[in-house]
Amino acid sequence: MDRGENFLLNRLDKPLRFLGINKDEALIAVIPLFGGLFMGWIISGFIVGIGSLSILRTIKKQNEGSALIHALYWYLPMPRKSMKLSVPSYIRETIG
Repeated sequence: MDRGENFLLNRLDKPLRFLGINKDEALIAVIPLFGGLFMGWIISGFIVGIGSLSILRTIKKQNEGSALIHALYWYLPMPRKSMKLSVPSYIRETIG
């Protein structure tokens, strides 16, 4: 097999990166920076952005990011209409 056969499959698993960071990581770093710009605390916004980026990367390293996905599912609000039957919070996985 040559490299051309597996080129598409290798690209599907890799997310789009710009300057070494993903879209979600860029938002985590840029939002505090712009907040610091508007409030006049540019250095503080930059430090908070870099700190939150490093925290996000360490959380994503644990269990390939599944810890973050589970935390977002259980702690962020979601519309009740998305599930036909609401599941109690003590049930961790649904089948079906």
